[in-house]
Amino acid sequence: MNDQRKTKKQLLEELKRERERSELAEERSLVLQEVSKRVAAAHDIDEVLDLMVNEASRLVGASGALIRLLEDSRLVMRAATDSVAAYADESTKFVPSLPVGEGSAAGQVLANTEPTIAYDLYDLESISIETRTLFRQHGFHGAVIVPLLANGRPIGVLNVVDQRARQFTDGEVSIILAFAD
Repeated sequence: MNDQRKTKKQLLEELKRERERSELAEERSLVLQEVSKRVAAAHDIDEVLDLMVNEASRLVGASGALIRLLEDSRLVMRAATDSVAAYADESTKFVPSLPVGEGSAAGQVLANTEPTIAYDLYDLESISIETRTLFRQHGFHGAVIVPLLANGRPIGVLNVVDQRARQFTDGEVSIILAFAD
């Protein structure tokens, strides 16, 4: 009898968790539809980029986000949330643009068109000492870096960061990828 009760209790808990996941997925889907409408109504590229960084970080509960776009075979900072703006300004003083491929995490993501997920940015070997120092000064830890794609072609990267070390869930990474595609 105890085993049956425990099993029923476990099933009810699993059902509750599944219902919560389903409600969250539905909410994210609705928000993505709303953001898509707002992007379609945007009047210029800067407005679209600002919308992307703000909504991507908000939806996954991260501290902020930034976008680097491909210009002349290098990644150039183009948008950042207010919470990441100081980091973005300082980083462009050290390195105005990033190479595609080896040399930076963002450059590797663009070259490979595969996301990079970091529980803690300090664990990424591809981050330079200068960038590590800036991350530390601004308190950034967890991150997801995904390629921005236009018609299947990489055009930049979206980097979502958090001020805590954290494991982004598959659902959160899917949301970020949806923004980037």
